[in-house]
Amino acid sequence: MLITYKTLLFSHIVLGFASLILFWIPIFAKKGSAWHIRTGHWYAKVMYGVGITALVISVMTMVDPLSLKFPDQEFSAEKAAEITTQAKAVALFLLAISILTISNLRHGLLSLKAKKNHALMRRSDNLLLNGALLAIGLILAYSAVGGSPMAVLFYIFAGLCIITASTNLRFCLKPKVTRGEQIIAHIGGLVGAGIGSHTAFFVFGASRYLSEFLSGYAGMIPWVLPGIIGTIIIRQQSRKYRPRKAKTA
Repeated sequence: MLITYKTLLFSHIVLGFASLILFWIPIFAKKGSAWHIRTGHWYAKVMYGVGITALVISVMTMVDPLSLKFPDQEFSAEKAAEITTQAKAVALFLLAISILTISNLRHGLLSLKAKKNHALMRRSDNLLLNGALLAIGLILAYSAVGGSPMAVLFYIFAGLCIITASTNLRFCLKPKVTRGEQIIAHIGGLVGAGIGSHTAFFVFGASRYLSEFLSGYAGMIPWVLPGIIGTIIIRQQSRKYRPRKAKTA
């Protein structure tokens, strides 16, 4: 089990770094160009790998955190309980990010395939993924109320998961949508997946270097900054596809 965990973790890190680079190329490339489409396909494949490995790692950590994180160490019962509680809280957060990543990615890609048949958005896999995203959002909220050591962040990401899932499901269940709405769903889904990978990088990868500069509430910046930047990108990239309001005298 430990070898499987380490292999998945290594694969996740490699794919994660690749996704950070691939994310920005389609953002700046001309929309609809061959370069945009080609790099977008690679980004989607890599992000699926990132999301799936993160999901498996988080589940494994929740099942047996001590043997995976500290295989050669022994702790007192009190210390073991404390470490287990903290590790499971982090694993639950990682699980939420992985589901957010996979569901957003699937939703964003499917919105293009449903160009002429919006009923494709109601495929069982897409509805189940968004249903899982809604469920993990509610679990995060419940854990925060229950006094989780990561309560503030759980509240923030619970809201993000619930709002994203609700928005996606509402879009899927619409009888008809415009082409502009489909493109906005595509942008929101793929950028939303990128928010997950950037959040994980800053929190789990760069935290050791940022912790000495960010203390107290400032330590939450790496957790929420990718979401803020991602939201700005979504709004900016979607602006020309939104319906224009009629001018009044």
